[in-house]
Amino acid sequence: MDSEITDWLQKVLDKLGYHHKDRLYSDVEDVLRLFQNFLVPKAETYTHDNGRMQLLLSLIGTIPIVYQSATYNIPVAYWLPLSYPTVAPIVFVTPTALMLVKAGKYVDISGRCYHPQLAFWNSDVSTPQHALIAAPCITPTEPPVYAKTSLPPSQSQSTTPGGGYPSPSSSLKPAPPILTYSPRLAGPSSVSSSSQNRYPDAASQQLNAQQSLLYTKLQAALHKFTSATNKETIDIVTVNKQLNDAESKTKTELQNLRDLNSKIQYNNGALAQSIEQLNANIEQIRTWPETPVDEIVCGSSVVHNQLFELVAEEIAIEDTIYYLGKALRQDKIGLNEYMKHLRNLSREQFMKKALIKKVKKHLHVE
Repeated sequence: MDSEITDWLQKVLDKLGYHHKDRLYSDVEDVLRLFQNFLVPKAETYTHDNGRMQLLLSLIGTIPIVYQSATYNIPVAYWLPLSYPTVAPIVFVTPTALMLVKAGKYVDISGRCYHPQLAFWNSDVSTPQHALIAAPCITPTEPPVYAKTSLPPSQSQSTTPGGGYPSPSSSLKPAPPILTYSPRLAGPSSVSSSSQNRYPDAASQQLNAQQSLLYTKLQAALHKFTSATNKETIDIVTVNKQLNDAESKTKTELQNLRDLNSKIQYNNGALAQSIEQLNANIEQIRTWPETPVDEIVCGSSVVHNQLFELVAEEIAIEDTIYYLGKALRQDKIGLNEYMKHLRNLSREQFMKKALIKKVKKHLHVE
């Protein structure tokens, strides 16, 4: 296989994102070697039955078959899915403008091939060579394409450059011997017959020279066009991969935003429910009667309540003695009056402390 095709094939397989590149490269290389000059690899858009378009590697060209002792080149398009060889190849018969598809046992009216080799595809044992050989023509008595109009009897032995195709409605007779067809895909087809007139030697040589020159020019133009097309294809594949990656990232970010929005919605609902419950509790508390302050702070028994009151009264007496001293220092009361109140308060404070001590001892409180 041409090194230029090999390099192009490796680049395209990397860009298209095939799952099993090594196996695919090996199989395609075997196919191109087996059908050399019949098939060419291309990266083209394939439209699935559901309308989804996908850029896939394809093998476009012709497959030779023998029909009534004559060789015909059947035009085919051979598509390789991204999951190949897990998924079977997709094979179509692609008739030219002068041909029609002949629906048969394994070929439908659209040209899609349904050979058992494809229907029961096994990635471990099946190879693309099997599909290419089997799919285009199931039996040598049932070609998948035929010419739109039948040829006159006098022309039934000649072919067009793409190979002649019999009409299914016409009764074909065995072709005369020594009828040959060119197997080359890009080159001109040659047809010879024992019944054709021969050119003079000089005219034949001139015609051959012109044909050779024309073929060389066409081959150079085809090579130039293929090189430019391959470069554009690689660029398109690169952009397509970037777009697919961007689409995947966008979908991931969109899903993350949706998840975050769901969490926010859930939290908002929980917060609204909590606020509603809190407001209900506040309204319920407002209906409760007011409780006296003295009833809020109390002991667990009558003795504890007595101790609480005694301690409060003793502290109040202590504060009163403090403010009496402060009033004396500020000359707001006289000494005699101060001493009189101090004696009374001190006596009462002593009794409170004695009673507090007795209650603590009873309650075993330090």
